Amino acid sequence: MSHFTLPTSVISAPSRRVIHRLRKGNRTGKGLLLITGYDYFLTKRDYKRLLPQYEEVILVPRHTDDEYLLNVILYPILSKYALIHLVANPEYDQQHHQVYQFMVKQSKMIRVSTITDFCEQMLGKVYIAQNAHERTFTNDLPVFRPGIRVLKKGMDVLASIFFLFFTSPFWVWCALRIKQQSPGPVFYRQARVGRQDQEFYCVKFRSMRLDAEVAGAAFSSKKDRRTFPFGAFMRKIRLDELPQFLNVLKGEMSLVGPRPERKVFTTSFENQIPHYQTRHQVKPGITGYAQICYPYGAGVKDARHKLMYDLYYIKHWSIRLEAYILWRTVITVITKQGC
Repeated sequence: MSHFTLPTSVISAPSRRVIHRLRKGNRTGKGLLLITGYDYFLTKRDYKRLLPQYEEVILVPRHTDDEYLLNVILYPILSKYALIHLVANPEYDQQHHQVYQFMVKQSKMIRVSTITDFCEQMLGKVYIAQNAHERTFTNDLPVFRPGIRVLKKGMDVLASIFFLFFTSPFWVWCALRIKQQSPGPVFYRQARVGRQDQEFYCVKFRSMRLDAEVAGAAFSSKKDRRTFPFGAFMRKIRLDELPQFLNVLKGEMSLVGPRPERKVFTTSFENQIPHYQTRHQVKPGITGYAQICYPYGAGVKDARHKLMYDLYYIKHWSIRLEAYILWRTVITVITKQGC
């Protein structure tokens, strides 16, 4: 499900068994959003985008009892709304047909969207089904055209030279502080998966203790106990990422793109998440759309959420989107909101 903890004040007591229900504090007359066949795709960020647009949001999980939904949940509240936005998830059930007919009988104005269109148009991500056997789009997403690749390469080279020159004092400072707090190498080289599944060595300032992975590979987290104090500080303002500009100059990475993962994780994700391989059709990035939209996460569920944003970036790439991601990254660094 989502990563958003719903206050009990926005969930009606009778519906807690099967249906999530979010209400705004004040009536706005903007209508009701009803999502059938709901599985897991809304996040805290999504709720913040939706609640200003709708007075109420009802999420109907898969296999919800029709009688309960229609007569107990919907019928008592329909009189409050002139407009209903019904989002159908045909991957899982046909319940939306019954809901639609029910609302027609109540003479309601209904707007119907598929879950795929809803995610792309309103939430800025490409919907990926929870079930690994489901395919939410039939054709592969378009990869970057040659013109886009040349443009991004030029931006990457110029920006890398600029940042390497003007951040050189930070390199000296980071090296000294790392040596003071954690004996061992200043840099950390780790094999990551790049474009076309080619592995490369990603370079970062070392932020974790030397014994950080004695128990095996593990995801980073917001409050990672494996870091030493200055290492945690570097992560928070992304100083540990500075050496990756060397990877960008070598052509292994880009300024913006899906974050590179380790082979041990990508192999697992490709077997469990539909379309995961698509993210490897472009160069990985120092920052990315998923990084500014989604926090640190560990496991398949978080990887699937991040993939939705990565695929949106690939499908809808533009200079404006590229600039927006870079701007949001700068704001994150300045305000120390790194995860």
